[in-house]
Amino acid sequence: MLEALTWNHYFSTLALGLIAYYIGIAILYYPQEIRSLISGKTMRLNLISKSERVQPQAQTESDESYEPDPFEELEITVAELKGILGKAGNMTDPHELYHQLSQVLSNHPGLREPAYRVAIDNFLREHIPKFTPYHFTETELKAIWKV
Repeated sequence: MLEALTWNHYFSTLALGLIAYYIGIAILYYPQEIRSLISGKTMRLNLISKSERVQPQAQTESDESYEPDPFEELEITVAELKGILGKAGNMTDPHELYHQLSQVLSNHPGLREPAYRVAIDNFLREHIPKFTPYHFTETELKAIWKV
């Protein structure tokens, strides 16, 4: 009996079975998307997570009074510092690097709390020697915040 089945019949039956399976899954888990697809509405992929979709109330009232979450501000600051340190390998003057680092930190006054300062100081202490030939002392790192 199995000798009568050809590979062509087997693969076509397998393909029909998989198509039926995925249609069933789509109907079970994505009914609204299927309805909008059938009705002709444009379906836009929304890759923004739920937490990013919710805007803080201060931002909806006015953009000028909006202050970002300290963790967001910390991530932004670290990204800016990484950019500066990445370009700093070509710098010949450590004072220029020092000035740029202090300028970035002065743009983010919300990070002057001790916990954030320690995190940024540790980041700088670890990454300055990796990316640049310079080494700043503990007092020089603390002085960056005073500018």
